Amino acid sequence: MTSNEHHHAHRHGENRETPDRNANDFVITIDRAIDKLGTGRFQHRILFAAGLCFAADAMEVMLLAYLSLVLEEEWGLSGTQTATITACVFAGAMTGTLILGPLGDKVGRRPVF
Repeated sequence: MTSNEHHHAHRHGENRETPDRNANDFVITIDRAIDKLGTGRFQHRILFAAGLCFAADAMEVMLLAYLSLVLEEEWGLSGTQTATITACVFAGAMTGTLILGPLGDKVGRRPVF
C-alpha cells in the first residue's frame, strides 16, 4: 500500500494493517547495541585497565591505614594529627578531581597532567 493509499484508507475509516515502517523500527536500546557489538579484545583490555585503577585506589586507602600508624609512632604524632594527614590526602584527591578534570576537558589531558 502506497502512502497515498494509506492516507486515503485512513481518511475513509478503513482499518487495515500496513507494512509501512515507523520510527520505532529504527530505535535501538543501549543493551541491544552492546549485545550486537559483543565483547572482544578491546573491551577486555578496558575492563582490565579499569580493574587496575580500582585496585590501585583501594591499595592507596589500605596503605594510608598502615602508614598512618607507623608515622604516628615514628614522628610522635597525636591521633588528631594523623587523621589530619589522612584527610589531606583525600582532600587533595577531591580538589584535583574537581579542578583538573574539567581543566583537562577544556585544554586536554596531556597539558594538565
